[in-house]
Amino acid sequence: MVLKLIRSLAAVAILAVATPSSADEGSGFPQIVGTWHGTYLVAFAKSNPNHGKGLLKTEMELEVTKLDGNLITATNRWRRIGDKDWIVEEAMGTFSLDDPTRFVLAEAGISGEDVSAGIFNGVYLDDVIMVTYAGPGTGVAFAAQLVKKEGK
Repeated sequence: MVLKLIRSLAAVAILAVATPSSADEGSGFPQIVGTWHGTYLVAFAKSNPNHGKGLLKTEMELEVTKLDGNLITATNRWRRIGDKDWIVEEAMGTFSLDDPTRFVLAEAGISGEDVSAGIFNGVYLDDVIMVTYAGPGTGVAFAAQLVKKEGK
């Protein structure tokens, strides 16, 4: 019984030392905090009011504001090329536990006419974020390659 207690205390001590104290200290996940920018073509399903506009060239900024271990907090801003106002959507996500270069973000719109809710599947490779987006409620899909903005 004493041996079990000693083993348990030893295991707790090892875990306390081995566990990272923050997302920046050895979490094993890419440190992607910052603003990422890119352009893409977006298409809409026939049922979407934007379908008649055809393929639209769009720009986006994905601002990753916080990492907590595998958890990701982000804001997605996007607009059609030539538009002045941004559509703003908040997102929460997680890195994959079996492949720390892959992540998923779930977003919900907060401002603008064309806000939507959808899922980003992403991968971080060689200082580039590549995302594929699906908005099942609005019938919208796209893929984009994002690079980190200087100084952000």
